[in-house]
Amino acid sequence: MADVMDERIRAIQITSGVGFSAGALLVALSLLLYPSLPTANETNKILEILSKQEAGSWMMLHAALVLGFILVATGFTGYGFLLHLKGSSGAAAIVTACSLVGCSLWVSFLSAEFFVHPFVMNLVSIEPGLGTMLFSLYWFWKLGAIALGAVLLFTAVAAAGVAATARGLQPVWLGWGGALFAVIGIVVYALDFLSASATGAPINPLRTPFVRFGVGLPIQLWLGTVGVMLLMEWSRRMPAGAGIGSGGRRDTVRTTGSAPKASLEQKPSLERQRPAPQQPMPQGPESPPLPPPIP
Repeated sequence: MADVMDERIRAIQITSGVGFSAGALLVALSLLLYPSLPTANETNKILEILSKQEAGSWMMLHAALVLGFILVATGFTGYGFLLHLKGSSGAAAIVTACSLVGCSLWVSFLSAEFFVHPFVMNLVSIEPGLGTMLFSLYWFWKLGAIALGAVLLFTAVAAAGVAATARGLQPVWLGWGGALFAVIGIVVYALDFLSASATGAPINPLRTPFVRFGVGLPIQLWLGTVGVMLLMEWSRRMPAGAGIGSGGRRDTVRTTGSAPKASLEQKPSLERQRPAPQQPMPQGPESPPLPPPIP
């Protein structure tokens, strides 16, 4: 049973490690290359900036973001299993649910850019008014969805950081550091939502440099650090398939070449169930015969 548990943990370590490391790298590079855009309600200026973007580079940028968030979702899912195995089932449920829903929102609306950008650019050149109206409708839906997805991802980071620190999976500075930046991101989006509900101004999560570089990049750095730590822990142990025989049973052979003696659990059960021979009871000297009965 211990061998099966070790193999599960090792599989989680390499899966989450690769997902966190590669996903954080792709998302961080995409945030650095993402152009600065005006406020969301100035769709004319946004269209002017997007029209200057080459269709191929714009689609490749969003493809990198989509792949990055898929890898991040994979890493969070595996890390949720690890927290569950360590005893933090409640935090594991929060991490898994929030990360999957949040990454799904980002992936869905970022994937739409593969078709929306060429279509809108062609439509604006023919019918500017209709193209601007359709782009505004899509743009507001996109910003609202990815804002909600960002809040869910921040929640997953905060829950994972606190639970992992409590279970000894992360050092205190890493777990609480990631939770701190995640809480800052949640507060910023909550204040932005309250101001939007009061003034009617739309939310634009990718517009301000503070959100992109002050919160987004530290979160990606946290994900990458967690991924590297998981991969380092995985590399310090033996490979999962080492010592597995052809029959699927783990064989242990000494360095002298002689096979170890089988334990009682590996021996046939006949020797253990065979009753021990009964020793004859010691007998003393024979007693004299009884006299005949009196008539």
